[in-house]
Amino acid sequence: MIKLTPKQDKFVKTYLLNGGNATQAAISAGYSEKTANEQGSQNLAKLSIKSAIEKHQKKSNDDYIWSKADKLKKLELLIESCSKVDDEKGALNAAAAISAIKEHNLMQGDNAPAETNNTHKIINANDTEW
Repeated sequence: MIKLTPKQDKFVKTYLLNGGNATQAAISAGYSEKTANEQGSQNLAKLSIKSAIEKHQKKSNDDYIWSKADKLKKLELLIESCSKVDDEKGALNAAAAISAIKEHNLMQGDNAPAETNNTHKIINANDTEW
């Protein structure tokens, strides 16, 4: 990958921070206000700048999105801390622990109802079978 100049690097960072306004990013990076629109367009067409923008966006997405394992670990820590028992008060936050357990089960696919067998044999009072 080609190394960006300090001005190009500033353009990339400003472009990402301002929501994708190339003209304003060019001005902020030090390009002339008269040519900022053109310079912004030209910068976005440069492979090295496009690549830097994509790299930063991917890193931001990776940092923002938790994996399922990360989420489950956070829920487990929450369950553990909310389930601690105080000698006088009992469970410190039982409602939060129950909620976290439910969410954990949902993420793990453990939310299906348990299969039960509710069949009963009805015996007539006149039958001798017990």
